[in-house]
Amino acid sequence: MIIKQGFAAEERAMLRGTRIDAQELTSFVNWYPVAISADEQELWWRNMHDQAFTEAFFQDSLAIQDRDKRQVCNTPLHALHSIVAGLDCVRPTAFIFHVSRCGSTLLTQMLSKLEQCIVLSEPPVLDAFFRFYHDNPDIPDAHALFRQLVCALGQRRSQAARKEEHFFIKFDSWHLPWLDFIREAFPDVRFIFLYREPQAVLASHRRQRGPQMIPGLINTTRLQAGFPDCARTDHDAYTAAMLLAMFQAGLEHGKLTGANLVNYSQLPAVLWQQLLPMAGVHFEESELRLMEQRSARHSKNRHQLYTGDAFTGTQSSETCELLMSQVSAAYELLELQRLAEEQ
Repeated sequence: MIIKQGFAAEERAMLRGTRIDAQELTSFVNWYPVAISADEQELWWRNMHDQAFTEAFFQDSLAIQDRDKRQVCNTPLHALHSIVAGLDCVRPTAFIFHVSRCGSTLLTQMLSKLEQCIVLSEPPVLDAFFRFYHDNPDIPDAHALFRQLVCALGQRRSQAARKEEHFFIKFDSWHLPWLDFIREAFPDVRFIFLYREPQAVLASHRRQRGPQMIPGLINTTRLQAGFPDCARTDHDAYTAAMLLAMFQAGLEHGKLTGANLVNYSQLPAVLWQQLLPMAGVHFEESELRLMEQRSARHSKNRHQLYTGDAFTGTQSSETCELLMSQVSAAYELLELQRLAEEQ
């Protein structure tokens, strides 16, 4: 199989397991779509059995699955409609978007403490879909295909102690320009947009740069940095250019009905004080304690206490400073909009 550019090595790793003939399956319950083979127009699945998605990222939950339980199969993309017809799926409650390093992972980790919620953090198959559609914009019924993928991801799990009634998906930071498409597919689903003071985001990427902030490392499809190729070796400036694209996309779509703007500074309490009531999610006092306890630990490592971000005094280039001034202007506009909506 050939998988188009993205997290190619990680995608191949997701498909390591005992190969099962899909035609022999009587049900796709607990099977999850994980990758799209663009050339063959096939969808690849992993059987997650009774394993819950409690890790910081969807892919991490796949990685910790016992090797002897890993099963994979593939089906034609056009078969997805009939497959999801046999699944008990929860309609999405909200989609979570973000500018990177702004608390979105912490938000999903707190949400995962609620048994009535299905919470999936950056499912790789959605990035694969955007890459596939970006390269093949004439594929028929693209919105329907996207809805079917989301449905397959939002299936109720048979082992759930409480009936799952809510479904949250966190998208990758470079998916912000796809908001129009996503809204067309799900016009009634709310979206949450998290952002943070730009210098803090830049500082975080200086310590450990995300793949989307390194030129050419991954295919970010519609999110492109307005940045001259001759200066792409300036990684800070490239990060600033990507942040500008993200903030501008968030600013544009944040004006739409159904948007919830969330500043990093509002975490963690904004979840139980505003977002859960808005979504109609009811929780017990004991569950509030669990969310509070999770908020005290590192978002990507629940075994590590969170002690705050360490900032460095790295000198920025003139290009980076110019771009960051534009990012800061977009940030201030988002803040004005958020504060106005809260009054």
